[in-house]
Amino acid sequence: MRMKKMISASILSLALIFGARGVDAYAADSATGAINGYYTYGSSSITSTAASASTFFGNVGSVSVVSTYSYVNTSTLKVGTSTSSTGYYNTCTVDFTAPAGCRSVRISSTHKVSAYGQTWSANTTATY
Repeated sequence: MRMKKMISASILSLALIFGARGVDAYAADSATGAINGYYTYGSSSITSTAASASTFFGNVGSVSVVSTYSYVNTSTLKVGTSTSSTGYYNTCTVDFTAPAGCRSVRISSTHKVSAYGQTWSANTTATY
């Protein structure tokens, strides 16, 4: 139950942040699982000019996320990409912002949690 409250609070926080910025559209994808009875969660989300991805584990383990963010220049229509990765013990997040004059296109992420000799992995994608 505590985990559901944490996730609900996170989603509400994101909604409030994006709402305060006046963002008119938002897309997200998520995946869930468990290792040894502990909750695992991975998500990717995107708005018109930003994106983020995170991985969460309900205990201590090796947690990582690797994401590729694509954006397009609205004047030249040239597409650019940026890749970022991070890892930690129970939660990690990567954030992207589109360069000036560009709009978000897509974020693709690979989430991984390793603990107790087991590994959980999932892929998430969000397109604007």
